[in-house]
Parts: sequence; C-alpha cells; structure tokens
Amino acid sequence: MKNTRSMIIAAALVLVASGAVWAQQEGGMKQRGGGGKDKIIKELNLTAEQEKKFEANRKAQQEQMTALREAIKAKQAQLQGALNNPAVTRAQVEPVANEIKALHAKIVDHRLDGIFAVKEILTPEQFAKMQQMMGEHKDKKEGRSGGWHKR
Repeated sequence: MKNTRSMIIAAALVLVASGAVWAQQEGGMKQRGGGGKDKIIKELNLTAEQEKKFEANRKAQQEQMTALREAIKAKQAQLQGALNNPAVTRAQVEPVANEIKALHAKIVDHRLDGIFAVKEILTPEQFAKMQQMMGEHKDKKEGRSGGWHKR
C-alpha cells in the first residue's frame, strides 16, 4: 500500500513537472504570424546599438533556456525510468526529483536575469512600451484559447 502511494505521488510529480516545461516552451517571444521580434524592434524604435544588444540577449536567453529544458527532459526521463521499476523507493527517486526542481528554479532565475538585461538595454519608456505590448499579446493569446488555458 505504501509503495503504491509513493508511486502515485511520484507520478503526480512527473506530470506537474512536465506541465511546467510545456508552459515554458509555450511562453517567450516566439515569432509567429504577427511578426513578434521584428514588430517589437520597430515599435520601440530601437537604435542600431540597442537592436544589436537586444538580439544578442535574445539569442543567449534562447540558448540557455533550450539547455535547461533539455536537462529537465533528461531528468524526467531518468525519473520515469526509475518509476517503472516496481522495486524503486521514494528515497531512490527523490534526488532526481530534487534535481528537476532545481532546474525549474534555474529557469525562473534565468527569466529574471533576462528581464533585467532587457531593462539595461532599453530606456524606461521603451521598456514600459514593451511591457504594454507583451501584455496585449498575452491578452490576445488567452482570448484565442477561449479561456481554457489561462495562466
């Protein structure tokens, strides 16, 4: 009975963690039909130097987030493999679960670092305008989902 309970809790952890990764992949500044990055650069009236820094920051952020997502994916696969073993104990899988949690914390830290990096590139007015644009984009995105996937 105790082993079954541990398996259910561990499976729930995997589902929660995989849902968070899915949400991370859905977010961000992806270029879709609306022009995304190019629209922001144009609307903010960035200087050539700002545009160069903005793009370099975006690429660095994207690379680091991809690496973190891949690390989470690998750890989740490791956890799932361990959970498939009927003899596995909670104590055996807890270190892997803790590694997954630590990687999620790194994603949060990384996002904060990215926001502050952009704040250093943009003027306060440009940053406020970008925040407004991102809010409008989020509102449109939530409207398309019919309210089912609000975050």
